[in-house]
Amino acid sequence: MHEVSETGPCLNCGTELTGRWCGQCGQRVVPVRPSLHELLHEAVHEIAHIDGKLIRTAGLLLFRPGALTTEFLEGKRVRSVTPVRVYLLCSVLFFGILSLLPTGPLTVKITKGRDAQLTQAAERVNKDPAILVHAFESAFPKAMFLLMPLFALIVFAFYFRAERMYVPHFYFAVHYHAFGFVLLALYEATSPIHIRAVGIIRLLFLLTLFPYLGMSLRRVYGGARWLTSLKTLAILTIYGFFILITMAFIAYVTLRRL
Repeated sequence: MHEVSETGPCLNCGTELTGRWCGQCGQRVVPVRPSLHELLHEAVHEIAHIDGKLIRTAGLLLFRPGALTTEFLEGKRVRSVTPVRVYLLCSVLFFGILSLLPTGPLTVKITKGRDAQLTQAAERVNKDPAILVHAFESAFPKAMFLLMPLFALIVFAFYFRAERMYVPHFYFAVHYHAFGFVLLALYEATSPIHIRAVGIIRLLFLLTLFPYLGMSLRRVYGGARWLTSLKTLAILTIYGFFILITMAFIAYVTLRRL
């Protein structure tokens, strides 16, 4: 094996080294031309490091509501995956599963007016529901970049006394939506299983979003249980209203474009 010197200049930025890591740029001291053994050792180290962070992050996200947000806001950020990466991984999981599943039956009715274009588009969607489903799959991830900051703003309105900066509320929103995507992914993945017990479990997946938010809010912001419960109900009611509006808008625009 090659000897690695922990003294001298850093090969990346030129700063004098004082150990295995450069104090200026953070680059680790490794052989410039590693042997096969060193290459394999480096690969195992990196994979184990990443897997360890993922496992720990998943454990906190799924089983300790609000813990990831609390740690992040306390500055404990090295041991877990960053909020944005958590969100991206969970959203990719959900939309990936959604894209693999067959499209179920769907009926669209135009109840008001005599708009020929909308009526014709509705007929096309009723014959091929995948048209509308694919539109949601394409538009909803983009819409979430507007809905998620809105959710953070709603939480901010209820907890501005506990935290007067907006960004911490945004981190809270990111983690909550990441958890939501995991539950929705499980909900969709189990949809082909037509068993009564599985149907009950699928319903529990959706209902878990309510207590999870309440526990997250209490862990991050504190407060009495009864007051947190009222705030949880209010936040989800307001946010649910905006989600319905967004979904209706996506459906309307899709029908108009057909």
